[in-house]
Formats: sequence, C-alpha cells, structure tokens
Amino acid sequence: MNEALQRHWNEASRHEAAADQAAARACYEAMLAIEPKLVAPHLRLSRLAQISDRYVDARRHALQAAVICDETQDARSVGFVSLRLLAFAEDGEIVRLIRSMDWSNRDVLQQAAVLAQHLWLVNQHDTALEFLTHVGARVKPNALLCYTRANILRSLGKLGEATEHYEYALRLSPNDAYVHRTLAYHQASNPPGIRVPRVAAARRQHADGSPESAQLLYALFKELDAADQTAAAWDALQEGAAVVHRALRHDREEEARGFERLLRPDPWAMSSPLVAEPAGAVPIFIVGLPRTGTTLLDRVLDNHPEVVSLGERNDLDAAVSEISDHFYKGGLKESRWEKVQAADPARIGARYLERLAPMVAGRRCFIDKNPQNFFNVGLILRALPQARILCVRRDPMDACFSNLKELFEGGAYPYSYGLEDLAAHHRGFEKLMAHWKERAPGAVHILDYEALVQAGDETLIDVLAFCGLSPVGGMLDITANASPVSTASSSQVRSPIHGRGIGAWKRYAPQLEPLRLMLDAQRIENAG
Repeated sequence: MNEALQRHWNEASRHEAAADQAAARACYEAMLAIEPKLVAPHLRLSRLAQISDRYVDARRHALQAAVICDETQDARSVGFVSLRLLAFAEDGEIVRLIRSMDWSNRDVLQQAAVLAQHLWLVNQHDTALEFLTHVGARVKPNALLCYTRANILRSLGKLGEATEHYEYALRLSPNDAYVHRTLAYHQASNPPGIRVPRVAAARRQHADGSPESAQLLYALFKELDAADQTAAAWDALQEGAAVVHRALRHDREEEARGFERLLRPDPWAMSSPLVAEPAGAVPIFIVGLPRTGTTLLDRVLDNHPEVVSLGERNDLDAAVSEISDHFYKGGLKESRWEKVQAADPARIGARYLERLAPMVAGRRCFIDKNPQNFFNVGLILRALPQARILCVRRDPMDACFSNLKELFEGGAYPYSYGLEDLAAHHRGFEKLMAHWKERAPGAVHILDYEALVQAGDETLIDVLAFCGLSPVGGMLDITANASPVSTASSSQVRSPIHGRGIGAWKRYAPQLEPLRLMLDAQRIENAG
C-alpha cells in the first residue's frame, strides 16, 4: 500500500473509532479513486452501509469486493470476502470466489479451515471435501481441519468416518471444547459413559463461565445421559444452560412484544388472496420450533420425485432486505416494520423465487426448511400466495426439553436456556400457530410430530393432499435419502423413523416439574 493509500486508511480507522461514518466513508472512497482494484475499502464500505441500515449499498460493496478479489487473486482477503458474502446469503458468489483461487497458495492454505467451513455452510459439501483433500496434502494435520472435515462428513451421512475425524481432532487437541460437544451429540460412545473422564479433564482446562465451559458441560450432559446417570447429567445441563443464559441475556418481555406484533392485523393491504393457484414451482415452508421433527418431515417429503429440499435457507430474509433496503431481522425480532411494510410483497416474492430458481431444477415443489420462517407467515401469505406452509407441532414438554438440551450455534434460539423463557416462548408459539391456522387454513397446515412417527402413512396422505402432490411409495424410508443434512438432527435422521423421542422428558420429570406446571397453566388458560 503506497503512502497516500496508507494515509487514507489510517484516517478512516480514526474516523471509525470516533463513530464518524461519513468521514470514514470519504476516506475509503478516496482510496478507491486512487486504486479501484482494492478489496479492503469495499469491505469497510459494506460494513459502514450496514451500520447505516442501507442493505443495497452494503450488498453492492460486498459483491464488488468479491469481483476484485477474484480479478486480482487477492488470496489474503478471500476469507474476509466470503464471510461478508454470508451476511447476504450470496451462496453462489461464495462458491465461485473460493473456486477461483489457487488452492495451493500459501495464504489460501492458511485460511483453509475457514474457507471449508464457508463451503459447508452454503451446502457445498462435495466441493468442501475436494478442497480439504487438496489442502491436506500440503499442510500439517491440525484439529480445526479435522473438525471441519468431520462436520462435513456428518452432514453427508458418513457417520463412522465423521467419528474417526472427531477423534483424530481430539488426539491433536485434547481439550478442544467444541469437538467434545459435537462428538457427544453426534454419536454415542461404546460403552456409554466411557468419554466422561476425558470431557471432565478438558473442562478443568477452561475457566468456569467461559463459552468453552458451556460446550463441555453440554458434552457431559449428553455422555452422562447416555450412561443413564440422569442426576449428574441434569446438573451438567443446568450449569451449562445457566452459562449460556447469562451470556445471551434473553429479554423475555421484548420477545413477548414481538409475538404481540405478529398477532396484530395484517400490515399489508388486502391486495391478493390468502391462497392462490400455483404458478411455477410451489414453495413448501416447513416451520416449527427447532428439534421438533421439522428435519424428519423435510427428509420424508424430499423423497417425493416432484419435490426438492433446499435445506434451511436465508433467502426470504435476504429478499425482504433487498426490496426494502433494510437489514430485515426476521418477524419476531424486527423493530422497523415501517420499512418492511413499505416494500411491495409481490416484488419480495419474485426476488425470493429468482434467488432460488437455479436450485429448483424443474421440480414442481421445493422445500425451504428455515424454522424462523414461522415468524414470516404473514409476509409469506402476501409475497408468495401459492406457498404451502407446514407447521410441525410436538408435545409441549418434549418440545421444550428438546430445546433445553441443545446448545444452538451462534446464539440462536436464546429463549431455550431457562425454563420460564421456554414456557413463555412456547406460549407465544402456540398462540401464533393457532392465529394463522384460523386465518389461512388453506395455506397453513399443522401436523403433529407424534402422528408422523406413529401413523406415518395416514399423516403423509394428508400432507401430500395439502401440498397438491400424489402419494408415492417409500417416502417414509428416510434412510434411502442420501442428500446432505446440516441441521442439529443430521446424525439422527440417518436412522429409520422411530418413536424413542416421544416422552423423552419423563426421564427428567422431577427436574422439569416447574416447566410442566407452567405449560399446564397455559393449556388451561387457552382452553378457557
């Protein structure tokens, strides 16, 4: 970087530190006036635009950074650019950029684990494995690369190979909290409980209350639970959940206000019917609380020859953000509804379909399984009136317990680490589900997880009729579905459908009694 560029960069950094965004922006633009083929100023301009809630500009600068990174083969910046593209769900651009790099370049090799993870996050599992194989022949083995490979193999259903690579990662880094937790939730040890001492030993190497301690406490819960040591398992779970709860600081009252906003009258004009005849590929949104059978339903429907599952997509939020020029936070968390309501729902729907068209591949229906779309139902009904929305419901105690015992990535589902928060969220979920079932019965279909597991044929007939699909044999054989799965259920859905999860909360009935009382009170209130 020459002297003038360095001066502008230093000035921009000072302006950013002083929160003077306009001055910082002028410095970065001055850099580009001197040298247009620079990646870093575009990345900073993208970030500044995000701070100012200007989605279109932020995305434009991110895409321009990717173009320049490719053209100049700026290997040092590729990880930063692909990370920025993730904020805009630009999956295709991420793949194109990483593929354009020289995989033998030293700077690329140094970022190998990050780049492979980005490929995994955008469901490019085969490309990620190809990349890791290339990298593996050129760098020394390290725990992060092994862990990343294991995660990809797990998504592909290669469970035994995944276990081997998790174990290899732990041989290289015995105290890695994230590997211990992921392995515990991936596959039970044989015999049960044999991993407990090493998890406990790793925990002693991390400070109490740290993110690593939470990971290891959840790992201990899972290992002790498998060994039927429920008292000790509960203690580990309770302590781990408390660590995460303190870190996330979930605001139950703010969430309740979010639910109330979603129960208000439709903010969009009644310009289109709530149900329309399908035109083109029909979106099927599978929604519900996490860990309640949404992935199972996705795998079943993906067995239909006229259906393709696209996994958990962020394209609807991206389409809303692009059309409204506002970083849309999703229905429950959105605070600037005036910007969203000013956007044309038809344009949002068209942009959403445009983003996904290359992946639909001529199928009659496609599945978007992002559970957070439950909070976008009102928008979906306006933007995509041909869509079908399948909401999976599970026994309240099983649903809440399944959330409680999962350590979600990236701070997702912050309500799930305390019993009162869980009960309150479930209450909001039930009220909103009933609201949309009454409001749009032709577009919203509620099915019970227990019915799918115990009476699959009859339940599936109803689902297919709702989606306008004909019955096809073998759909309930989810083991025949070899497509990748990257959700928290990725290991479980490789087994045949079973009912072992029904009533799972009862093993911890004494500890969960406060939750049961709260949910019972809600049930009585709703019945009244």
